[in-house]
Amino acid sequence: MFKAGFSKVSISPSQGVPLAGFAARPEVSTGTHDDLFARALVFESLHSALALVSVDLLALPAEFIARVRRLIQESTGLKPDSIMIASTHTHAGPVTIKTFFNPDGSVDRQYMNTLADGIEEAVRNAWRERAPAKVGVGVGHVTGVGVNRRSPDQKPVDDQIGIIRVTDLAENTQAVFINYACHPTVLGPDNLLVTGDFPAFAVQALEKAIGPQGFAMFVNGTQGNISMGHSSELSAIGVVTPGRTFTRAGELGQLLADATLQTLSSIDVDEDPLIDASILKVSLPLKSYPDATETLRLLREAEDHLNTLISNNGDNTDQIRRAKSDHLYASINDFYARETKAFADGMLPIELQGMRIGDAVFVAVPAEVFVEIGLELKRTAKHKLFIVGIANGYIGYLPTREAYDVGGYEVVSSKCRPEAASKLIEHVLNLEQKIFQPKEVRG
Repeated sequence: MFKAGFSKVSISPSQGVPLAGFAARPEVSTGTHDDLFARALVFESLHSALALVSVDLLALPAEFIARVRRLIQESTGLKPDSIMIASTHTHAGPVTIKTFFNPDGSVDRQYMNTLADGIEEAVRNAWRERAPAKVGVGVGHVTGVGVNRRSPDQKPVDDQIGIIRVTDLAENTQAVFINYACHPTVLGPDNLLVTGDFPAFAVQALEKAIGPQGFAMFVNGTQGNISMGHSSELSAIGVVTPGRTFTRAGELGQLLADATLQTLSSIDVDEDPLIDASILKVSLPLKSYPDATETLRLLREAEDHLNTLISNNGDNTDQIRRAKSDHLYASINDFYARETKAFADGMLPIELQGMRIGDAVFVAVPAEVFVEIGLELKRTAKHKLFIVGIANGYIGYLPTREAYDVGGYEVVSSKCRPEAASKLIEHVLNLEQKIFQPKEVRG
């Protein structure tokens, strides 16, 4: 008999921790607006079991994911390959990765230990509480939330909401899983309160609509160039633009929840769905960087230029903004020049994970994938396919080949070469084909 279980555990940090997401945010958190959670949804059939986890965080490193998977396996027996851990990508959670915005900073080991325990506890509780259930996968549509921040006409976007509906045997909805592509960056670099941003408000609205025991969770999609339209570059250097309020985050969360609810009751559910998981280890081509001594020289040069402009109290805001961007880009290149030295063959190994539920597959990718790539995959896949971004690790942005001709923050922030996009599409389609093959054919 098919069973499902779900649970959530608070992972909110203490006051005064540094917040992740914006390089120009100099101050630590002053409090918590809404709690952060690790949320787990587990499925069990006669021959397979899955655990889908979302955490209200910017991103998590692959090494940490491996550690947590081991903890979950020890307490539940679930195989590591069948555990997906995705970050919602809120830009107002604690620092959990080391990257260019905190190259010299350390990640709080005590918080990471607490986090690991919290994720394991959420999955363990969900596994313990599993009960006979039905499940189905459907598609909703929403407009007015995400826009393409790199495009003058703010398109293309992916208006699809990938929805997993979980019911009891009488088909009363008990849990909802939603997959939607958009940066949770309603709140900007001036915000110092911990928050899950608009996805947290969408989840709250869904749980309220389901009922007192209702459960909902959010995972991101191909959101690399999708947000509310705020410039990623201006945000990164600390420029605050209007409309970045909790009120707006609540409105967008409600829009997403309402669009989900319009479709939810029409999603057919099955009491004996085919479920499965599969891992594909692949590599993506890395950019070539100058020697670290050269990138450090360029970084110091950019820093000196910026400090000179600021000390002269010039009123040329555009000039100072350009200097801040130049300094940011120099810091990114310096960080990646050092980081990529470990990959002598110029290839970056990553994990792709497919989770099959009935006739649909959710593919976890440890990157901020551009929306055009996700749309191409949905067009060419033979089955219902959804990309879960920032999942099972983090490698940064993965733009389209065309984006490299334009440049900008996301392109500089990608450590991969332009051909990585086509390689990813090829690998994902191969994984789709693999997971829909009978196990005896896969070998």
